[in-house]
Amino acid sequence: MEIENRKAEPLPEKRGNIARTYFYMDWAYPGHGIISKKNRKLYESWDREDPVDTWECVRCKRIEKIQGNENPFVKEPCQAVGLW
Repeated sequence: MEIENRKAEPLPEKRGNIARTYFYMDWAYPGHGIISKKNRKLYESWDREDPVDTWECVRCKRIEKIQGNENPFVKEPCQAVGLW
């Protein structure tokens, strides 16, 4: 976590993971206003700047196996780069 001028931000290498988690929550629980319009643009930027990595794909697979539901915001990019 970076803290500057009383503003906290996650590390750049974690921002995409956080964005994809919010995308999933917004998708899984529609109508709850999980992502504001302002934050959607921020999370889209984070998603582009910090793409999925090997560990995120492994973690997503494990969660899917245990829970029985998928996170398409992680699974599809993992498949696209051959990490699934």
